[in-house]
Amino acid sequence: MTASPLNLSGIHLKYGRDTVLDGVDLGLEPGTVTGLLGRNGSGKTTLMRVAIGLMQADEGTAEVFGVPSCDSPAGIRKRIGYVPQQFGSFGWMSVRGCIDFVAGHYKDTWDGELVSHLRREWRLKDRRIATLSPGDQQKVAILLAIGHRPDLLVLDEPMASLDPAARRDFLRTLMEVNVDQGQTILLSSHITSDIERVCSHIAILHGGRTLCHAGLDEIKERVRAVSVPAPPYPPARQVIGKRGDCFWLWDPETCGLGPTSRVDDTTLEDLFVGVTS
Repeated sequence: MTASPLNLSGIHLKYGRDTVLDGVDLGLEPGTVTGLLGRNGSGKTTLMRVAIGLMQADEGTAEVFGVPSCDSPAGIRKRIGYVPQQFGSFGWMSVRGCIDFVAGHYKDTWDGELVSHLRREWRLKDRRIATLSPGDQQKVAILLAIGHRPDLLVLDEPMASLDPAARRDFLRTLMEVNVDQGQTILLSSHITSDIERVCSHIAILHGGRTLCHAGLDEIKERVRAVSVPAPPYPPARQVIGKRGDCFWLWDPETCGLGPTSRVDDTTLEDLFVGVTS
């Protein structure tokens, strides 16, 4: 049986007295593209850093390809690509020098043709990285993360510094890479339209927990916004989130709701904003 590319179970982590992750469970199936949605400060970055072993949780287990993330051997780490939210490395190097340096660590898997093609397409000039705009620095980070064709690609708000055209190009590249190589991808963002364009699965992080983790098509087909002004209220197992008398429910037609309840269609954006308010 093939080990899951990423499996988080019961992850707890605090910064001082502040609880950031409060029992997070998240498992990724091979070849899926999962959008991790969360508001600013919800813990997305912390979760991703724990996932790939850059931080250690206070409690719980984090595994990549069946081994603990914090103790994974070099052979496992070479199967992971990571784009941080802000790229602050190799500032003294030129773009070409940086790419050549990183490529030297992946001699058997580095795809120089792909990286060269994207450099031209993204119009990345061969300048010292520290002098590049934030958007161009982010493009360098993306090239370094995908150049060795990793099996697991973890992207922390990779489009935050990109202009709309660059964002569109990046999303297209991400889809092509996933289709060609069957990569497993975890992509964090708070922009639902970008997530919907490329992701097969959605996970919503709020209050230190994953409120919802399911296929995007399943969410669109089964989740509805339901106004429940009076009892009977829906069973907890079907509730994703609640705001006032509005519930976001799985399969509301099976809840046995009262005659005053109203069921409405919902969008991913409505679901995200509603359950994280």
